[in-house]
Amino acid sequence: MAQDIALRPVVDPALEDAERALLEKSADGLFPATLPLPEEPGLGGRTKADIWTALGVSAVCALLPVTILWALIGVWPGLAVGLAAQAGLIWVGVQFGFEAFILTVVGVHLLAWLLIVVLGCGTDERQRVARLRHGRYYLAEDFGDDSLRELLGHSPLRRMERAQAAVTAVLQSQVDRDGLLDDIANDVTLPAQQYEIAQRLAELTRLARKVRTAAGDASGSRVEEVLRTQRQALRLSSSALEERVEALERYAENTRAADAAYREWEAVRELEQLGEDMHELVVNTVRDELAVAEIEGLADRSRLQDLHRMLDEAREAGLLATRFADEPADRRSGDSDRA
Repeated sequence: MAQDIALRPVVDPALEDAERALLEKSADGLFPATLPLPEEPGLGGRTKADIWTALGVSAVCALLPVTILWALIGVWPGLAVGLAAQAGLIWVGVQFGFEAFILTVVGVHLLAWLLIVVLGCGTDERQRVARLRHGRYYLAEDFGDDSLRELLGHSPLRRMERAQAAVTAVLQSQVDRDGLLDDIANDVTLPAQQYEIAQRLAELTRLARKVRTAAGDASGSRVEEVLRTQRQALRLSSSALEERVEALERYAENTRAADAAYREWEAVRELEQLGEDMHELVVNTVRDELAVAEIEGLADRSRLQDLHRMLDEAREAGLLATRFADEPADRRSGDSDRA
């Protein structure tokens, strides 16, 4: 199974949750379990680079606090404090002169440098836990590379990635989140299985490296015979681990299938719950169709009524016009009679 992500640190599930969360965050700052723990730098983990960096940062803090405090203590608090400090420095220069301004800047510089070195440098909590729990977490470096495939028959790193991907797929599945799987067993057993596989693979990697180093460039029938025996032992143990990894992958595949079935079931349930609404929608649709026919009939009758009204108005207008046209003749006739 191809993996799209790099191996994350595999941490002993027996550690406290807070320590495990710190170590699982990333491999940065952690130390391979199969390599000796390097000595901690002096001064509480502070290095010369820390001291020189703090010196430069503190100089900017002292001279132009408004330009850097926002990056050290947060945008809005940094801007507020920086503006206040900048205004204070300007006030000192205006009120007491350039010499007082320089002395103030130097004093602030030394104080800021001391605070940054003491509070901002050195070993942080994650680095402290990484040293304290060295050997109880495994990194990609603990599982070698493809060069060990000849002795082991596989790449330990690729096998560990497969195991981790399978465990992650189960623990992040919807059926597990909704409690449809044995969540207690998954949350406890699967991380323990992953850690045991990591221990075994790291040990196989260590032994394979030793065999490869011991053999070196030596050749001969006796060397080949010993190598053949040791290779068989390594591959026998490797085959047993492969079965465990494949079992995890089958579990992950079944979980994916269960996820798909669960999503289908949820969709069907939601559609069924819409049944009453859909029934009402159909009823309303029929009512709408009947209403459309009725409205169209009203519209037709309305158009007929308009036509009738217009005809009546035309008739009345015609009658009025006829009466208006006839009226002068009557008047003329009346006038003749009176004459």
